Amino acid sequence: MNKIFIFLFGILTTAGSVLAQQLPLSENYFMDKYSLSPSYAGNFNSGYLVTGYRSDWSGIEGGPKTLRISYNDAFSKFENAGYGGKIIYDKAGIFNQLFVMGSYSYNLEINREHHLLFGLSGGVYRNSINLLDYYNDPNYKLDPSLVNKDVNSKLKFMSDVSAIWIFKGLEAGVMVSNISFGDASYKDIDLKYNPLANYQFHATYLYEFSKDWSVSPLLIVRGGQYIKSQIEFAAQATYLERIWGSLVFRDPGIFGIGLGANIDKGLKIAYHFNLASNVALGAFNNHEISLGVNISNYLSKTR
Repeated sequence: MNKIFIFLFGILTTAGSVLAQQLPLSENYFMDKYSLSPSYAGNFNSGYLVTGYRSDWSGIEGGPKTLRISYNDAFSKFENAGYGGKIIYDKAGIFNQLFVMGSYSYNLEINREHHLLFGLSGGVYRNSINLLDYYNDPNYKLDPSLVNKDVNSKLKFMSDVSAIWIFKGLEAGVMVSNISFGDASYKDIDLKYNPLANYQFHATYLYEFSKDWSVSPLLIVRGGQYIKSQIEFAAQATYLERIWGSLVFRDPGIFGIGLGANIDKGLKIAYHFNLASNVALGAFNNHEISLGVNISNYLSKTR
């Protein structure tokens, strides 16, 4: 047991950025704004079930892999209120993270042109460390006490709060995520850690320059305690609300493109690719594919 403690202490202190509980990145925020902020729950693409798979650092063995599924809709009996839920599973090397969150949102209409969207999420977080994946050298003598099972954290309550101001086509929002109370701990070892809160600002504008074409620039700033602030610029051009393309820049030196299509009224698909310009070509390529289904529209068409 002491060996486990010493080993994990070394891993946790050298890999703090992995266990800082910053939500895994997604570039599907144009199709699924709920992934950007809980305030969008029920207020954008309501009724959509969205699934996604993202592979980061595809040129490096053990690069992060992320699976996510989310759904958001408006309450039928509560005016201006919405709800949503999401499950995110992320694996990066020997580290695994699981987020299960539910959201509530409210659309406060100040007047016909000004709206304030408020969002609140709550749920549980858990991480685990797969020690068998760490000891993958066939020449290394395995210590059975370290590889008999994964080391799992206890479930930890997490919360997000957010607000978005909407004026015509302009949207500007702020979110504080991963809010928790007290230390988190592991089941099998005497080790505690304190999850770190993150912040995010974003602003976007929908400009319709013809009846067929529109463009949406987007700015995102992310950061947190012991997490370096990061700026992301993106823009999406849409034709007839059926097909779209996007460009992305995220510091330091990440460039990306995206393509998507509204196949019919109940089905959307999107693909995103980006690469790092400041490392060897192909080392840090990222791929993300997402599928969105409007459940009510889809079911009504199949009856």
